[in-house]
This record gives sequence, C-alpha cells and structure tokens, in this order.
Amino acid sequence: MEFERVTTADLVAGDRVLWHLHDEAGKVLIPKGKIITNEALLARLINMGLYADKQELLKSRQEWREARSRELQKDHKPESTVGVLMSARRKLDAMVTQLDRSVHGRWLSSKVGELADAVVVACESDADVAIAMILLRQEGKYAIRHMVNAAIVSALVCRSLEKPAAETRSIVCAALTMNLGMIEFQDQLKEQTTPLTSSQRGRLERHPMMSADMLREAGVDDPIWLAAVEQHHECLDGSGYPGGLWEEQISEGARIVALADLFCARVTPRSYRPAVASNVALKGILLERGKTVDQNLAAHFIKTLGIFPPGMLVRLANGEIGVVARAGSKVSTPQVKSILSADGHKLSLAIARDTGIDQFAIKETVDPKQLSAYVNMEAIWGGRAAYRG
Repeated sequence: MEFERVTTADLVAGDRVLWHLHDEAGKVLIPKGKIITNEALLARLINMGLYADKQELLKSRQEWREARSRELQKDHKPESTVGVLMSARRKLDAMVTQLDRSVHGRWLSSKVGELADAVVVACESDADVAIAMILLRQEGKYAIRHMVNAAIVSALVCRSLEKPAAETRSIVCAALTMNLGMIEFQDQLKEQTTPLTSSQRGRLERHPMMSADMLREAGVDDPIWLAAVEQHHECLDGSGYPGGLWEEQISEGARIVALADLFCARVTPRSYRPAVASNVALKGILLERGKTVDQNLAAHFIKTLGIFPPGMLVRLANGEIGVVARAGSKVSTPQVKSILSADGHKLSLAIARDTGIDQFAIKETVDPKQLSAYVNMEAIWGGRAAYRG
C-alpha cells in the first residue's frame, strides 16, 4: 500500500474520517469512521504526520473538487466571468486585511482554496474574457489585482498541461498568496520612480520566504502550494532569489507561477514606464526560454495566451482601433472588434473585423491606458463580460 500525507484541507473537526489514518511507520492511529471533535488535537495530529492510502485519499480529494466545482458553477451561474473574478479581488483583499489582524488565521487555507476554485471555474466558463480582464480591468489595488491576474494565467496554463484538479488548485492558491509578505510594499514600489535602495532590494528578495512563513503560521501545509510561493522568483540559471536554486531544484508549480507573475507584471503600467504590449511581453518570455524560463512551460504559456491575447488593443490597416476578442483561424489573424473609427470617434456598436483581410490586417498594438474609457467589455464579449460593480 502506498501512503499520502494528509493535510489540513483533508480533515475537518467534527466530520467522520473517510480512511484509516496511519503514522509514518504505517501503524493505524485513527480508524476509518472515527470523529475527531477537538480542533486543537486534530491540528497537532496533522502536524505530527498522518497518512492515508494514496489512492483512496486522491479519490476523495478529486470527488470533493468536482462537487465544489459543481456547487460554484451553480452558485455563480447568474454571475458573469468578470463578476466572479472581480469578486475574487474583493474577497482576497478582505482576507489579507483579516490575516493582518488575526492571531493565527487557521481559516486561510480553506478560504483561499475556495477563491482558487472560483478562479478555475471562471476560466473554464470563458478563458478569453478572463485573459482580457488582465489587460482591460486594471483598477483597484495593484498588489491584490496582480495576484488574482497571476492566478488566472496559472489556472489556464495548468489546463493546457492537463494538470489534475488538486494540483491545479494548489498552484492557483500559490499565485493568490505569492506576495503576502509585501502587499503594501508592492503598492508603494508600483508608484516609485527612483531605483530600489539596498534596504528595499533586501526586502524584495525576502518576500517569497516571508509569504511562505505567513502561510505556514496560518496552518497551510500543502507542499506544492508552499514550494511554489517560496520559489516563484527562482530562475533556471541560478540567478533568482531567495535561494539561488537551479533547474530541477525549482518545482514545476513555482515555474508556472513565475511565468504568470512575469507576464502580468509586464503588461501593467508603472509610474516610471507604460505597460508593455502583451505580445511584446510574450516575446520577452520566448527569448528567455531555456535560460531563466522553462522551455516547455513557455511553449504552453504562448499556446494559452496566443500571439495576440484577448483584450489587446490594436490598430488595423484601415485606421480603426479594435479589441482582440478571440483566436482566429490563424494565430496571426485573431477575431477583432473595432471600437474607434479611423478618425478617432467611438463607434456606436463594436464591429467584427476579419483580420485575415488586408483592409483589416493588424498593423500595431495600442496602449490600453490611452483608451480604457472606450472599452466596454460586455459590448465585445456579451453577458459573460458584464459587470455592474
């Protein structure tokens, strides 16, 4: 029999145990069907190390994920993809505030897990709308928005890799919490126009470990989640931080979160630079393949987002400005909906354009900051992009 270690997400005080629980040597400590009502005792036992039959445990986790996904799909059916993701931003902001004020925050693991489930369901509902949100809905606190955006990209890359639901959840949880150790500091850095001081650099390089330590203190013991948070700034060539890890020393979850973090940071404007066009950001990632960035993951990353990601603003050959809506028959000819005429006037309706026709071919990208007032996501993608917040 092969064993798998039980985590805090697998056991809830007051619920009936679904499997025999063993110690590290394989001895049964708690029989199947037993009810543990004492939360403190349960936490101590889990910390000491409880193990269950791997197949049974993984089956239970999968059944729980599927049930939770169905529940979320039912609960959020009236809510749009944008609505779910904007709600995730608000809830994450509230969680971070609560964690700062909490003595131990043992609730964090389950709450972040619920948020991760919501992000995954939203991405499955409409991946194009989810990606477009990253580029077009850049309001609110940067630090919170950035983690939700990275979670969106991480969820979509995991889907491209056909990751199991449980592993995807752990990786998305990591993206949602990767910067817990520098929330306010990150918002300050976004507005800073001068180079980092040595003190700031030190704080920046410590934040992955600080974030992981905060998660451990809050009861998180998921190894995939924790490793991804600790290592999301490590690079294949050993040039990253905080540990200067090399290649196979870096977990795959960390590599996925790192790529998502990198892309979402580059497409966001800073006080000292405009946003980098998303296709330019993707090109930069391609150039790093095999150096600081995992080559296989970079390929899945490009496959997931495309050369012209949804939400990118482009100027067409006829002078109109449009929004990339969805992939086209070729990667170089996405579906675009024009929103501004050649003379700069707002069109009364978003007009679909075939970029495979010379007249409507994409000529250049446009900075979304210049046109954010013109982009009505619901007009481009319909009800799944509606938001009344």
